[in-house]
Formats: sequence, structure tokens, C-alpha cells
Amino acid sequence: MWCIERERQALLEFKESLIDDNNLLSSWGSEDAKKNCCSWERVQCNNQTGQVLELRLDSCGLRGKISPSLIELHHLSYLDLSGNDFNNSEIPKFISSLSNLKYLILHSANLSGPIPFQLGNFSHLQYLDLSWNNLKPVQNLEWLSHLVSIEQLELSNLNLSAANDWLRVVSGLPKLSELWLSNCSLPLITPSSLLHINSSKSLTYLDLAYNPCINSLIFLWLNSSTNLVFVDLSSNQLQGSIPNIFGNMKSLEQLFLNDNQLESGIPKSLGDICTLRELYLSSNNLNGQVLDFFHNLQGCTKDSLESLHLGKNQITGPMPNFSIFPSLRELDISNNKFNGTLGGRIGSLYKLEYLDIRSNMLEDVISEAVLSNFPNLYGLGLSSNSFTLNFSFDWVPPFQLIDLYLRSCNLGPDFPNWIKTQRNLIFLDLSNTKISNTIPTWFWDMPFKLNYLNLSQNQIKGRLPNVSSIFSDLAILDFSSNRFEGPLPLISSNLSSLNLSKNKFSGLNLFICSKIGGMMHLDLSSNNLFERIPDCFMHWQELEILNLAHNNLFGKIPRSVGSLIWLIALDLGNNNLSGELPLSLQNCTLLRFMHLEKNKLSGSIPAWIGETISSLIILSLRSNKFRGSIGSQLCLLIHIRYLDLSQNSISGTIPQCLDNLTAMAHNISDVMTNKYFIWNGPEYSFYTDYGSYSDNSVHTIVGWKGNVYDYGKNFGEMRSIDLASNKLTGNIPEGISSLIELKALNLSGNMLTGIIPKNIGKLEQLESLDLSRNQFSSSLPTSMVGLHYLGYLDLSYNKLSGRIPTGTQLQSFDPSKFMGNAGLCGPPLIEKCLEDQTSNVGGSKNHQEDRDGGSENHQGDRDEFWKCLYIGTGFGFAAGFWGVSVSLILNHSWRHAYFLMLINLKDWLYVTIIMH
Repeated sequence: MWCIERERQALLEFKESLIDDNNLLSSWGSEDAKKNCCSWERVQCNNQTGQVLELRLDSCGLRGKISPSLIELHHLSYLDLSGNDFNNSEIPKFISSLSNLKYLILHSANLSGPIPFQLGNFSHLQYLDLSWNNLKPVQNLEWLSHLVSIEQLELSNLNLSAANDWLRVVSGLPKLSELWLSNCSLPLITPSSLLHINSSKSLTYLDLAYNPCINSLIFLWLNSSTNLVFVDLSSNQLQGSIPNIFGNMKSLEQLFLNDNQLESGIPKSLGDICTLRELYLSSNNLNGQVLDFFHNLQGCTKDSLESLHLGKNQITGPMPNFSIFPSLRELDISNNKFNGTLGGRIGSLYKLEYLDIRSNMLEDVISEAVLSNFPNLYGLGLSSNSFTLNFSFDWVPPFQLIDLYLRSCNLGPDFPNWIKTQRNLIFLDLSNTKISNTIPTWFWDMPFKLNYLNLSQNQIKGRLPNVSSIFSDLAILDFSSNRFEGPLPLISSNLSSLNLSKNKFSGLNLFICSKIGGMMHLDLSSNNLFERIPDCFMHWQELEILNLAHNNLFGKIPRSVGSLIWLIALDLGNNNLSGELPLSLQNCTLLRFMHLEKNKLSGSIPAWIGETISSLIILSLRSNKFRGSIGSQLCLLIHIRYLDLSQNSISGTIPQCLDNLTAMAHNISDVMTNKYFIWNGPEYSFYTDYGSYSDNSVHTIVGWKGNVYDYGKNFGEMRSIDLASNKLTGNIPEGISSLIELKALNLSGNMLTGIIPKNIGKLEQLESLDLSRNQFSSSLPTSMVGLHYLGYLDLSYNKLSGRIPTGTQLQSFDPSKFMGNAGLCGPPLIEKCLEDQTSNVGGSKNHQEDRDGGSENHQGDRDEFWKCLYIGTGFGFAAGFWGVSVSLILNHSWRHAYFLMLINLKDWLYVTIIMH
């Protein structure tokens, strides 16, 4: 049957508006051989009438705009334009003229603008998919209520945060069987929003994942939805216990409740769902004994269950026997508190494809016989337990792994030879596995498609080949904390994270000046880099973390560092760098952490640090040669939590505007996200398409309680100001008392004068205070007794005077922390205050009467005390003596042992006296 000419022309006009890079529409043409549009690729016609019924153009790589010529296809019932690029054009309103449409699929098509309300005119529409576009936020879904024939609705990744009517609208769609609303920012469900709304009994598939405002009230809406087959409520705010409503869903096959805040255990009703195949409960707060969990799953569910995910909870107890689930393909119990051995508890799971038991308290020697039972295994996670892997050298596993995590297992000293049989590996973690020999040459010749490779925290030695020509797909490489040496290897341009710290590499110049695109994280700290930093960072513009600390780098910081406009963390500490900070560094406006301590940097502290890098959280310029004064611009660092300018030659006064450092005045949960980077304390996580990689390589040196500590991921909620060992003068600003979250303050070794602020007691979180070696005068403020968390205090060598305020905390410090203050008196010092001395003399002229008058009372108190003491001693002696004597009389074995001890003691004394 030939197609209608009018419709053929409409399709040709539609093609003209598009760019077909993949030439998938080459069969669409006006030549004689191509005139029948019913024979064109991705076009389907009615066999009798020749009318175009379906247009399936999904994922064709088309670019351009949707031509209005489509309105000529009057009988079109199926239109799929998904997976193409329509260049942020709007959904055309004319589509609503296609009144016979039953399927409209526009997902992932790079469409923008509002959803035209005319879409509500599709009375025959059964399937609508507008997900994963750039559409404007939806104010309401009233237009949706007119789609009375709709059966499948997919609106994922649309912004529905203002659509408070969503629950009412979807509940009123009589034929709706599939609802996909993941990542839609759905508004908060309240009890009032559930009034007069019945759950949809026609629903079979429901996806409401990744909606942070979805709470446990959603369970009330699902109470009558007994026909559900698929339920995804993951990554929401579900709290409390898992309800019993799922037990009423007798057709349920897949249940996703992971990444919530659910507590308690698994209800017994889940164990009675005979159709349940997949159960995801990981990343919650489930707790209790593992035996209770498994008891509740021993109904008919145990025979149907294929995937069980309980990772990242708080389940405790011995490793149970998972053989009760004969159909199990996926098992994840990682990050719990399982203990004991594996034994035969997984040996009969012959269908197992994925096993993750990482981060528990298990211990065992795992032989090849255990793992040989799993021929279909593609994922294996045994990390962070106490496992020893005992495999023969020539073992050939029956499986082909994609993911292999063996961190902290005992594999060494040799590199595991059986790895060469695994040709499909994408993730490989052999960190901290006691490997101490070299990497075998066969490893570099393997046809791996590795994306993640971690061999850190071993003692592997030797040189690295140029990785650029070996693992071209590698995105994350961590060889830190080994004994590698020689020049830094050339790397692939696809690499996004490289950690070669704590080795013996050299040759920074050639490495940096080779053009690398896409690198986000580079850590070369603690190596043998003895050279200038090359001025080639213009080739590294995607870099977010740069760590070259703990080397022997010298010379100036190159100007090209300023081209790293995405830089978040910069650590050049513990080198021999000199000169002033380059002006170009102010281009790095996203910097959160800047560590330049222990160098020979000079000049004044630039004003642009506060003006253009105001997002700094950590700034450490400790142990350099900076001079000049601290400018008021530094007070613009409203996010700063750790400020260390100590051990320089900074003069002038402390800025009066310190109260502007608001991150030290408020307890703000400052977890920042930037692209693939997440900071929570100095812990950095990098996300790929396959998983995440965490690194704690950027550390913070903290002067804390009189010592210096190296803080990694445990930096936590530290708030610290350290201006010690400079040439500062003047007073401590009164505004410092407003920094109530401050935990450490060190102003020692300066020339500060005046009084200690009277309101310093407001710093109730303060744990370390060092004001020693200054010229503070007057008395200590009485508010200091309120510093209840103070664990370190040093006020020595000032000009302080008066009584040390009496409190539970100040009197507990060593007297040496107050020495060098001639006028201080009172505990813990032995020097008594003048009024105490006068009181001891008795004030004979002024108080003789009172003392004489009260002497009789005092004497009576003393007599009463000694009377009670004698009586108590008598009763105590009697009870102790007769208690021991009666026990020896009544118990023969005790009496024998007691006298034997006395005899041995007598013999020992006799021999000792004779010998000496």
C-alpha cells in the first residue's frame, strides 16, 4: 500500500527541519525508488489505507526543531521523538492538533519552556512521557486531569515543587496503571492533603524516588493500592517502622525503600509476599538482631526472593545461613555488624551473581572451593573484614567479574595471579592487602576496561609504565602509600582522579607540561619532587583539587595556577616555595581550602583573598615570611572555619571586624556540592557513572591544645583562629566574643596589650585558649569560669594580676600555665591573695571576738567528728575481722589456701633476710 502524498510531503518537510548526523533517515527521499513513505525507516502505515500511524524516531541523534508539518498526519497515533536534541526548543502547541495520538514520547529530547496546557485535549492519549527535559517548573497539574484515557504517565525530573494538586490529580485518573515521578521535588504531603483522596486501585507501577519531601504519610495513600507490582520510594524522607501495608500487595515483585530513615526491623508481612523478587532496604537505620530479620522472611518470600539489599544499616549478629533463599542472585549486607565466619552460609547459592559483604566484622580463610560455587558471579565485595584469601597460584575461577573489592583482605606478598583470568573488570580495589612485590608485567598487557583501579596502602615497589597507552578507559587511579619510584608516568586524558601520594616519584615538569584534559583531582604529595613548579597549568583547567604538599619544591608559585578556575582545594604546604602570592590566584574564586603552610612565602597578605576568594573554609599560611598588617578584607571570609596565620612577621592590630566571620558564630551544616565534588569536613568524594571514590589526602595542620596535629577526614566541626608568633599589637577585639562556635584560639607570642575581653566566657565551645607571651594586664574576667569545655589553657608570661576566678575548670590546670604573671594569685598557684593572708592571720584586732565566741562551737564539732570516727572504725573492724574468720572456719579449701599463703610468705621473708 502506498502512502498518501500529502503525508509524504509533510514527512519530507519534517526531515528538512532536522540535522541527521547519523544518516538514519537516508531512506526518506523524493526519488522514484523512495516515494512510498510507508517503506521508510521508522515509519509505519495502515496496511489498507496507507495512512501514517506511527513515527518511531527515538535515539536517532537528530538535531534541530520539530516542524509543524506533522499536523498533516491526521491519523498519527504513535509519536516517539525521545533521545534527540531539539536545542532547548519548546514543546510545540500544534501537537495537540494530533487528536488521534495514543502515545506521545518526548523524554530526554532537550526540550524547554512550559508544558502547553493544550496537552490536556488528548482524550485518547494512553501514554505520555515528558521526562528528563529542561521544562519550566509546573505550577499545577490541572490539565492532566482531562486525560481520562491515560494509563502510563512519565514526568520524572520535572520540577513539580509548586504542584500541590499532584496527589489529587493522579488519584482521579481512572485508568492510570503506571506513574513515574522520580526526582520531581514533589511538595510535602500533609494530613490535610490526604483528605477526600482515595488511593488508585488501578496502579501497578509507582516510582516516587528522589523526592526529599515525600514522608511516611505516603503509606496512607498506598493503603488500598493492592495491585502494585513495582514500588520505588527510595531516597525520600520515610521514617519510623516499615508498615504492614505491603503485605496486602499480593502481586508485588519489586520493592525499593533504600536511602531513607526507616527504623526497627522487617515486618513479618513482607515474608508472606509470594511474588516478591527484589527487596531493597539498604541505607536506612534498621537495627536489631539478624536472626529476627531472617525469621520474618521465612514465609513464602524466601522461595521467590532474588535480590536482597540490606547494606548500610545497623544489623548485628552472627552471619546467618543464606541458603534458605535458593533463588538469590544479589546479596548486599555491607556496612553492618555481622560477625563470625562465612562457613557454608553462602555455599549453596549457585545462582548468585552479586555478593557484597564489605565492612562487617567477619573473619575467615576463604578458599577457591567457596567461590567456585558461583559461576555467574559478576560482583564480589569482601573489603574491610578480616579475610585471608587462600587460592592456588594457577586457579582459574568459573566466573568473570566486573567489580572486585578486596580492600584490607590478606592477599600478599605476591600480586594475585588469578586476576589475569578476569578480562571484564571495570572496578578493581586491592588496597591495603599486604602486597609487597612488584606488579607483574602481564597486568599491564591485560585487555581490561578498568574505570577504577586502587592499589594504595601496600608496599608495592618498582616503576610505573606510561598508563596513557594501557588503560584508556581509566577514570580513577590510586597508587598512594607504596614504594613506587622513578619518573611520574604519562597518563590517559580520560583520567579524572589520580593519587600517587606517599611514594618516591620525581619528574614533575614533564608530567605537568604534557597536555592533560579532564583531570579533576591530582595528588602528588609526599614524593621526591625536587624542582620548580612548572608554569604549565593552563593545560589542567578542569582541576578541582591540587595537592603537591610535602615535597622539596622551590621557587615561586607559577602564574598559570590562576588558570585553574574550577579549583576547590589547593595544598602546596611543606615545601620551600618563596616569593609573593601570584595575583592570578584571585581568579580561583571557587577555592574552599588553601594550604600554603611551612614555606618561605613573603610579602603582605593580599586583600584579594577576602575580596575574591570569599568562599574559603580553610586558610593556612602558617610558618612563612609574610609581613605587613592583617587587612579588614579578611573579615569578608564569612565561610572561614579555620584561619591560621601563625609564625610569620605580621604586625599591626587584629581587625576589629572579626565578628563578621559568621561561620564561627553559627553552627551551619556547610556541606558543599560542586559538580562531582562533595565536601563534608576535608573529605572529598568523586562520583563517576559507576560509583564513588573518596580521598582524604588534603590535610589540615592544627595547633591544638599546645601541640600540632594533622587532621584528615576527622576535621569535623573544628573552628579555629591561630595568629600566634607574630608581631601583633593592640587589644583583642571585643567582637571576638561573638564567635560562639570557636573551639581553638591562639594569640600567643605577640605584643598584644590591654585586657582580656570581659565577655570571653561567651565562647562556651572553646576547648583550647593560648594567650601566653603577650603583655595583657589587669585581672582575669570572671566569665572565664563558664568555659566548661576548656581542655588547654596557657596565660603564662603576661602582666595579669588579681585572683584567678574560682571555678571547676580553671583550678584544674597546671600552675605553669599561669607563671610569669607576678600579680596573679589563688589556686592553682601557691601564691595566696592578700585578702586570704589577712584572713589567715585572723584579723586579730577586728575578728578576735568572733573567733573566741565561736571556738567552743568549733571544738564541739571536732569532738563530734572524732566520736563518729571511732565508732565507725570499731564497727568496720568487727565486720571485717569476723567476716574473714567465719569464712575460714566454715570453708575448708579457703582455710587451707590462706594458711598455705602465710607459710609461703614466711619462707620468702626468711630467704630474703638471709640472702641480704
